[in-house]
Amino acid sequence: MKTAHPSRAIMTRSLIRSLIRLIGLLVCLCALAGCGATRTAPERTLEKTPFRTPVSHVVTAPQAEDEAEQRKMKNVSLLAVNDPAERLNRTIYTFNAKLDRAVLIPVVTGYEAVVPPQLRSGIANGINNINEIPRLANAMLQGDPSKCGIIVARFVINSTLGIGGLFDPATKLEFYPQNEDFGQTLGVWGVPQGPYVVLPVYGPSNIRDSVGLAGDMVFAYYQMEYLYELAEIGDRDTARYTNTVVRGVNTRAGIPFRYYTMDTPFEYEILRFAYTKARQLESER
Repeated sequence: MKTAHPSRAIMTRSLIRSLIRLIGLLVCLCALAGCGATRTAPERTLEKTPFRTPVSHVVTAPQAEDEAEQRKMKNVSLLAVNDPAERLNRTIYTFNAKLDRAVLIPVVTGYEAVVPPQLRSGIANGINNINEIPRLANAMLQGDPSKCGIIVARFVINSTLGIGGLFDPATKLEFYPQNEDFGQTLGVWGVPQGPYVVLPVYGPSNIRDSVGLAGDMVFAYYQMEYLYELAEIGDRDTARYTNTVVRGVNTRAGIPFRYYTMDTPFEYEILRFAYTKARQLESER
């Protein structure tokens, strides 16, 4: 009996295995093709109803605008203040901003460029020392003996050791300024702030503080008239004009705020809220 050649037997077995693999691969391909041909898209198997609407999670432009408006309203509500004349107040606010940029800031810049820092400090100290008198009057009207004592001490120390108020040794001695005005006095008496208002040139205020400002201006006028008389100044008009300009420039130079520099669309609301809360705290002290 003849036996097959070993190498021929090996080739035969390899050929058989290759055929089996090829057949298996063809069977799998046919099965996949059949499944793909018989499978129906899920969308076509759904029953047709009038409520089939395509769903999308993409934020549309109107939706984004609504969400932005809601966020804006939420931010504004957090800064809410009684401001019934807001439209008029915003108009005056814009006027003040333009006046500040066109006139006041250039004047302050020129003032700071021409007048040395030491002299500017002396002018500010002198005005503050003169203002101790109306502060003392308001502290007395508020019935606060502690503030009265501090204000009297400041005036005496700065008028003597401070050479007529050109220097402020009282602060170094820990007699700190007491910034009292008639608006605060009215608050201590129980007068409510009233609606928020924006005054031309002066800026943020309210009904109570506007009345208080008028009272302070009347007091300051008669105080300066008395000082002009003591100094025997003949040309009162020039003295009044000079006093008004110097006080105004000194006041604006001491305020670091600049309009439209807060990098926020809510500058008006923030300033309104900050002023209102600050005045509430000052009246409650």
